[in-house]
Amino acid sequence: FSSKYGHVTPLTAGANDGNVTTTTARTLKRFHYYRRGMDAEISERFLHRYFELLDPVHVHFVKTDITEFEKLRERLPEMTAKSGDSSPANEIFARFLQRIDERVRFVAEMLRTNQFTFTSEDRFTPNRKDADWPADLNAAHALWRDYVRYEYLQEKLNKQKPEQILKTLSARYKRLLRSWGELDNEEVLQLYLTALSQAYDPHSDYMGKAQLENFAISMKLSLFGIGALLRSDDGYCKIESLVPGGPAARSKKIKPNDRIVAVKQKDGDPVEVIDMKLTKVVEMIRGNKGSEVTLTIMPADAADPSE
Repeated sequence: FSSKYGHVTPLTAGANDGNVTTTTARTLKRFHYYRRGMDAEISERFLHRYFELLDPVHVHFVKTDITEFEKLRERLPEMTAKSGDSSPANEIFARFLQRIDERVRFVAEMLRTNQFTFTSEDRFTPNRKDADWPADLNAAHALWRDYVRYEYLQEKLNKQKPEQILKTLSARYKRLLRSWGELDNEEVLQLYLTALSQAYDPHSDYMGKAQLENFAISMKLSLFGIGALLRSDDGYCKIESLVPGGPAARSKKIKPNDRIVAVKQKDGDPVEVIDMKLTKVVEMIRGNKGSEVTLTIMPADAADPSE
């Protein structure tokens, strides 16, 4: 395992992030039921909710991270509602990504040395929603060790062989790092402003441009897919299952576990989608009813992966 996020530079704010941030704060103040500006209580909820959205089971951040960023709380109303400064979103996210990287590297070493014996009476509570964050990195290491031992034991009780368990857990943690590492500035800002919205009430959310477009598409039923459930698997877009009667099933050329390596719109050239975010691949595949899309696939049953 090679680290990509040992030293994380915060993402750069987009050109319109300032306007988006101030507009969101002012809209909540003016139109939310409470008609309330960003006072000290809302600011505290805002910051706490952002930590919770990133780390709901309190396993990645350490207490010193929380304490360090809590110093921003008094400045948040000025930064958010007046100057449109969303830099805390990217600074906190950078620290979060760093902690995930540290956790994945820690687990990778445990898997490499195969430190999994169960001869003592250990106890572990996986539901940490109401638990505090670990006090420091030493406490985090102890927590991460217990967590991966718990995961290993779950697989062992499911009668998985040791080599398969190690493979499963290694893939799981690489996927964790990849999924968070793929977030761009707009997606991080969406999380941040959702935290602000939920500081007013838990049922309010902020939708970024891409999420709003997807919501509108689903409500209007204006675009269609190929009738397949897709998932990301080690950099590939894999066919999870087919919808009976859908275009993919009717083609009789696609089956579960096939991997999509390129997508071609009717009048375009094939675009390679290996290591592309799943949401981007879905956007490329989706189109108006009756439109054509051509997929280049690596068949699940291919003896030669170049097929």
